[in-house]
Amino acid sequence: MASAPREKPILICEQQIAHLKEKGVAFELCSEEDAARILTCQDHYFRLAAYRTLFPKRKGGPRDGQYAGLDFGHLVDLASIDHKLRDFLLPLALDVESAAKTKLIERIAEKPDEDGYSIFSDYLSALNLADRTRRESELNRLERDPYLGSLVSRYPINEMPAWVFLELSSFAAFADFYFFCAKRWNDSEMKNDHYLLRRVNSLRNATAHSSAIINGLGSPSGAPQMRYPAPLAADLGGIGVSKRLRRSKMHNPRILQMTVLAYAHSRFVPEEKCADVPNRLRELTARSVLHSNWYSGNTTITSSYEFLERVFDAWLG
Repeated sequence: MASAPREKPILICEQQIAHLKEKGVAFELCSEEDAARILTCQDHYFRLAAYRTLFPKRKGGPRDGQYAGLDFGHLVDLASIDHKLRDFLLPLALDVESAAKTKLIERIAEKPDEDGYSIFSDYLSALNLADRTRRESELNRLERDPYLGSLVSRYPINEMPAWVFLELSSFAAFADFYFFCAKRWNDSEMKNDHYLLRRVNSLRNATAHSSAIINGLGSPSGAPQMRYPAPLAADLGGIGVSKRLRRSKMHNPRILQMTVLAYAHSRFVPEEKCADVPNRLRELTARSVLHSNWYSGNTTITSSYEFLERVFDAWLG
């Protein structure tokens, strides 16, 4: 039985270039020959085409619906910047996760009425059946893991101390446990930290899976205002970000997550573990501005860059 026709059939390289030209994409910064080589050997069409969303479309006239001012060279350059950005962000997220886990273990150890075992047991008891099953399944899947399997075997879930759980847990599970501790101790600062950790986890997952990031820097039309803790808003004001600019840029979930990551890194990660961050930031900046003149007329790209540059320089530079 023949399969139903697809809405968007797969295109070979020549057809991909022809399709881009039909959409108004020029090949001046990057020739069609180089584009064919890139599409065949370096980066696939679907990934590169994702960055076209950063460019406006013409309205009316014979070129209605075509992209305005978009060259294939832009797509290649933006993909390269995005790769560099992910390489910069992922270690930051891992630093935050590690430092936050260390901070939580220290908090538990400091409290005379916590032994590290009962708090995790109480956390499990507080979960609903679905979440409890999910946590148990996550741990059971690690039994044959060559790195963590021995810990799972040594500590049955009903006899597991908090510090072992934190060694075994996913970032999301850790954040959930962190929030449980915040509520248990009625700690408002930790509750705000939990919000930060949730957003850092989302960005960590995106960078770890090589998801495109900067293709979504344009604020989604009609999206609800993103909420974030008051201390973050105050500290943004402290580095010169006006309320109007905050409303504009923090409306975008990707810019929000990157801002939260930079802020969380400055809060959680000790200074001695940040020595290489300024150098890596300078490398990212140098790559980002390599062809900055190509985007001088694109306010979506330039305004997003200026905002993130201010945030990164203040909290990571």
